Amino acid sequence: MPPHHAIPKLCALAVLSSALWFGACQGGANKVAYGVTASQFQDMVVPAGMRLRDGTNESYSRQEAGWRLGHFVYEGPTAVDEAMGYVRQRMPQHNWQKVEDKASENEPARLRFERGIYTAEYTFERREGATHMVVRYTTDYSRP
Repeated sequence: MPPHHAIPKLCALAVLSSALWFGACQGGANKVAYGVTASQFQDMVVPAGMRLRDGTNESYSRQEAGWRLGHFVYEGPTAVDEAMGYVRQRMPQHNWQKVEDKASENEPARLRFERGIYTAEYTFERREGATHMVVRYTTDYSRP
């Protein structure tokens, strides 16, 4: 048994550790329930060499039941033509149908795919010596 004068310190330590444990559990629960993550959906493709930029909430995603929303920003050394070719080839392997393929000198190149109620729009541009690719993933319940 600890000395009599140590009991208040032990009690304070127990209360503090319980509060920290409870606070950690609460914070984790809130993050999962209400937070925004940048988890890539399994049915989208990313060319080799492209890295997700998720600092300062550049990239984010949310999924609830069948509803999905995502905004993913990638950067890498892969050439724009290579990245677009990879996406063109691989998205149909995930049952996506290409509905737009647009390249212009004045705007970023764009590929858009649809599958059921989902749309995945890819934009590509070369900037500051790197390829920037943005994927916007949305759900549209007006489509079958």
